[in-house]
Amino acid sequence: MSSTTAPLIAVENVGKHFATGGGVGRFGKRAVVHAVDDVSFAIEDGQTVGLVGESGCGKTTTGKMILALERPTFGRILYRGIEITRLGRRYRRAVQAVFQDPSSSLSPRMRVGELITEPLIAQGIGTRKERAERTRELLALVGLPSVSGDRFPHEFSGGQKQRIAVARALSISPELIVLDEPVSALDVSIRAQIINLLQDLQAQFRLSYLLIAHDLAVVEHMSHVIAVMYLGEIVEIGPSERVASDRLHPYTQALMSAVPIPDPTIELKPLPLLGEVPSPINPPSGCRFHPRCPMAMPICSDVKPELKEEASGHRVACHLY
Repeated sequence: MSSTTAPLIAVENVGKHFATGGGVGRFGKRAVVHAVDDVSFAIEDGQTVGLVGESGCGKTTTGKMILALERPTFGRILYRGIEITRLGRRYRRAVQAVFQDPSSSLSPRMRVGELITEPLIAQGIGTRKERAERTRELLALVGLPSVSGDRFPHEFSGGQKQRIAVARALSISPELIVLDEPVSALDVSIRAQIINLLQDLQAQFRLSYLLIAHDLAVVEHMSHVIAVMYLGEIVEIGPSERVASDRLHPYTQALMSAVPIPDPTIELKPLPLLGEVPSPINPPSGCRFHPRCPMAMPICSDVKPELKEEASGHRVACHLY
């Protein structure tokens, strides 16, 4: 794969398994959690890929592997065609993150200016004067006054803290930002402001985003590509407008049917999901969704469906197709 044609990020057949702290599984072996299994997708320059699914489906673990906070058990992650384990500081500069709760991700002992300049210092970028100027530029960019740099995070509202987190992520001019539930901890009235800010910054700097969220309305609004995960696997992926309109996988149909519609004349009819999410320690055979699927067939419990292309760029892993 040449670097001139390679996507910004390529996730190739990646899996992450965790050994449990106690207890054993079958045959007396230590039980293993299948957090992510054989996941593949790409993120292009200036593109937002939305990763959606229920809690525990593997979204955040996938994000951590892309951030190089976790090493894959198998498979590989490439940055412009080069495996990220070979890149070190170069990759850390290219990829940053904005997490769900800014109160937890911003040190309460550091002033805002120190929080923003810390990545610059770690990367050896700029003089003290240049870093101070960069901080002022970033605060203005996210809609905060320059005096904010002298204050502590607890002096700001939740939405302002998330703006600070965005400024910090932008400080070293990354190419990709992993957004892990970036607005779910905020008041509804503030969410649209942060979403608009992120989209404006993306257009201005041609940023790429990996948007991890369970709020399908946010994902559909922000994403160019939507990948739907269930129990560690991608069951459907494609252009956002196609996935939103042509919901092929029964799990995608159930998720999308529960999205609120701002029209009181339209009656919501969520599709029923049977039972509970199975344990990732002992995932079902065949299609992992079959125990809960209202359209399951005998083949579903025995044969794992492949992720096949049904339309241009739209792939689904389901025996119905």
